[in-house]
Amino acid sequence: VGAIEGDEELTPLGHHLAKLPVDVLIGKMMLFGGIFGCLSPILSISAFLSYKSPFIYPKDEKQNVERAKLALLTDKLEGLSDSNDSSTQSDHLVLMVAYKKWQKILLKRGTKAAQQFCSKYFLSSSVMYMIRDMRIQFGTLLADIGLINLPNKNQTGGKKKDDLDSWFSDESQMFNMYANHSSIVKAILCAGLYPNVAATEQGVAGAALSNLRKSSNSAAKAHPVWYDGRREVHIHPSSINSQLKSFEHPFLVFLEKVETNKVFLRDTTIVSPFSILLFGGSINVQHQTGQVTIDGWLKVTAPAQIAVLFKELRLTLHSILRQMIRNPQVSL
Repeated sequence: VGAIEGDEELTPLGHHLAKLPVDVLIGKMMLFGGIFGCLSPILSISAFLSYKSPFIYPKDEKQNVERAKLALLTDKLEGLSDSNDSSTQSDHLVLMVAYKKWQKILLKRGTKAAQQFCSKYFLSSSVMYMIRDMRIQFGTLLADIGLINLPNKNQTGGKKKDDLDSWFSDESQMFNMYANHSSIVKAILCAGLYPNVAATEQGVAGAALSNLRKSSNSAAKAHPVWYDGRREVHIHPSSINSQLKSFEHPFLVFLEKVETNKVFLRDTTIVSPFSILLFGGSINVQHQTGQVTIDGWLKVTAPAQIAVLFKELRLTLHSILRQMIRNPQVSL
C-alpha cells in the first residue's frame, strides 16, 4: 500500500499509517482525505467501510432498496458541485450522501425527522448514530497526529457530539475545501483502496489482456467484462453498478472480493484514469505508442509528458507527507 520502501524503511505514508489504529486501506483514505480537502465525505465512507452498510433489506423489498439508493444520489438537493453521470456510478458516494442528508436533518429538524428519513430510504437509524460516533473518533485521530485542527472546546459529552461532528463537516474549513467535488472524493477512494482495482478490456495492457482472455468465459456478454489482473471478476448484485451496460471510465476500485461460483467485487466506484496515474502502482511510459502501463497490467493512453507530470506529482505528494512528519502542524 506504499507504506514500506525497498529497504524496508517506512515511507512518509507508512509513518502516519503506523499512528492510526485502523485498517491500512482506511487509514490511507483518511490521510489523503485531509490532505486533499475532502475530509468529511471520507470520514463518512471510512466509517461505513469499517463498520457495515446502513441499508436494510426487508423481505421482497430489494428493488425498492436499490431505487432508494439511486434516489439518494440523483436528488440534487445535496448534489455535488461536479455531479454528472459518473457520480452515480459509486456505492461509496451513496453512503456519503446518505450520511450527509441524515446529519443535516438530525441537526435542523431533530431525531424524529431523522428517523423518518431512515424509514423512507431503508436505512438503519442505529447504524447512522454509530457512524456519527466513528466519524468523531476517526477525525480526532487525525487531529492527534496534527493533520487537522479541532475547535478549542472539544468535549464530546451529550449534545457536544453533534458539535464535533458538525466541525468535521464544516465546509469553511481547509480540510473540507473540496468536500463537494465528487471527482476528488473518488480519487481519494482510489488512493485508499488501490490495489483493489479492476478494469475492463479498454483499461488492460495488451500482453496482460491476452492472458486474461484465456481465463475468461468467451461467450458474448451483455455487460463489459471486468478483470482484476489475474482473472475475470463480476460486480456484486448489491452494487448500484451491477446492472450498468456502460461506464464513464474503464477502471473501478472495490472494498473486497467475495468468491462463490464466481468472483464478485463488493462496494465499487468507477474512477478516472488520472486517479490511477496519481495513486496507482509503478508507472512504465511507452513514449512511441503514447501508452502508460501501471503495475504491469493496467493501461492508460496518454501523452508521455502527462505521465511524466504525474510522476512529478507523486514525488510532490511524497515530499508533503515527509514534511508533515518533521512538522505535524505544517499548514496544508
